[in-house]
Amino acid sequence: MEGWLSDQIIKIEKLTKNFGEITAVSELGFSVTRGETVGLLGPNGAGKTTTIQMLLGLTKPTSGEIRIFNLNLQHNRRKILQRINFASAYISLPSNLTVYENLNVFGKLYGIPTPRRKISNLLDLLEIPQVINQVTGALSSGQLTRLNLCKAFLNDP
Repeated sequence: MEGWLSDQIIKIEKLTKNFGEITAVSELGFSVTRGETVGLLGPNGAGKTTTIQMLLGLTKPTSGEIRIFNLNLQHNRRKILQRINFASAYISLPSNLTVYENLNVFGKLYGIPTPRRKISNLLDLLEIPQVINQVTGALSSGQLTRLNLCKAFLNDP
């Protein structure tokens, strides 16, 4: 598909999100091209989390347009979400499941035919293969960060 090859990965135009009478994001616009690294910076309440939620399709914008891979997110959500992922220190995985169990659940959700091999390769790549059978709740903060990166890379975004 041509959109996957475009240099413009994300394009946001006049993105607005209202919660009742409160405007969390007001006519935001920006674009991200292939190879660029972008950060959202701002004080508490500036709309950073709301913007990320809209980019991931978790929250519907009040108005404006989100295009990812030159596809409208509202009309192509499933297709787009197969090609992107997200890692955050603020999102925790179930602490009573092992690393393998957590990653296997996401592997199945992402439609990966052989998640065990992919999981093993990612744990090796991030230098934490020894944690595969440990419960997530027993991991150090550094190991949790690497685990979240493994989850984010499972579907080859």
